[in-house]
Amino acid sequence: MGMILYEMAMSPNAKRARLGLAETGAPFERHEVNLIVGEQKSAAYKAIHPLGRVPTLDDDGVVVWESGAILLYLADKFPAARLIPGTLAERGQVYQWLTFGETSIHGYLGPMGFQMFRRAPEKRDQQVLERGRQRMPDVLGVLDRQLDGKDYVVGAFSIADCACAPWLELAPGFGIDLEPFANVRAWMSRMRARPSWEV
Repeated sequence: MGMILYEMAMSPNAKRARLGLAETGAPFERHEVNLIVGEQKSAAYKAIHPLGRVPTLDDDGVVVWESGAILLYLADKFPAARLIPGTLAERGQVYQWLTFGETSIHGYLGPMGFQMFRRAPEKRDQQVLERGRQRMPDVLGVLDRQLDGKDYVVGAFSIADCACAPWLELAPGFGIDLEPFANVRAWMSRMRARPSWEV
């Protein structure tokens, strides 16, 4: 059967997993789950992801959900893809920045995305949007300093980059200015130039 990624293509969380898959070079099938019409709530989908979220990876019956877990699984399954470094100290840095992507970046941009994409303009919670606009410059400043002198978050490309970049692609549309963060902007340009970005 091979690998199947259950996703909604426009989801940044799904893009995290898709980036990792594309970087392995291994074949995989994409299965669109339409969140807008509620397909994720079907009994068939909840049988593989009990919370009805995307993405979910089915690797010949091994089911892994949560984008960070999928990235870690792929790094372990495909060591030749070099998605994670070999030494424990270097791996610790990847774990740290992968979690930073899930908590600090997604922690603000995820709720903002829900307001922007799932709520009518007049029903958007402006406090959620304003909180993200106020707090994201601190998050971006930390990332910008980390990227100083580096091509990627931990130096070499890794799953940490897959975890951090997809939500940041949407940040300007949420009213977050990336202009002060030259290292972040240069890194995002390098990410967009990778063939995996377009998969």
